[in-house]
Amino acid sequence: MDLSLNRVPSTFFKIAIWTVIIGLSVYFFIEGVFPYFSGDLPERKLAIQGWLVLHLIGGACSLFLGPFLLWKWFRNKYLWLHRRMGKVYIIGTLVSAVLAFRLLINDYPLPGAVPSLFVLAGLWAFMAVAAWVAIRRKDIRNHRCFVIRSYALGLAFVFIRILDRLEEFGYSVLSFIEDITMRYTLYEWMCWVFPLVIIELWLSWLPALKRSSASLK
Repeated sequence: MDLSLNRVPSTFFKIAIWTVIIGLSVYFFIEGVFPYFSGDLPERKLAIQGWLVLHLIGGACSLFLGPFLLWKWFRNKYLWLHRRMGKVYIIGTLVSAVLAFRLLINDYPLPGAVPSLFVLAGLWAFMAVAAWVAIRRKDIRNHRCFVIRSYALGLAFVFIRILDRLEEFGYSVLSFIEDITMRYTLYEWMCWVFPLVIIELWLSWLPALKRSSASLK
């Protein structure tokens, strides 16, 4: 039996997942980012339009370069390009994360979400810096893990947009909460806490459990 056939379902699953993630990222950028490059914005956002545009451009570096950086074939085939894209990714992430702090102190409409977004921005910046430190030390495994964590945190932009759209179409994930302000505040937390927990389960907790089980044999 050709054992390589066993990899087919896994390959198709990965392709499907990445197609959905990239497709949603493109949708987010077109539907949620393009308006910030025009003057058709609420007065509050118009006053900080320049900061918002820089913040979103930095975030776009994370959204669209992340898949290439995590693509093993691309990395092995074009290592020189992988390194250059990695530098742009880290710089873009840091710019977006730092500007998030600036934007959050500008009368953010959901006060209850401000602590969440402060933590998100801090972790996002930390993961990018940690990825850079790891690769400088030639620690490829941890470098990849920190890039995965960073990319997952960057996807919070996409996840919150999806939940917003579901609300508009009447499909609330938290329909049992009547207060809409409370719902949107919780969305801001959920969009990075849940993905990060899942990533840690995959990267850290399950492997640690397997190592612990193996040591008992």
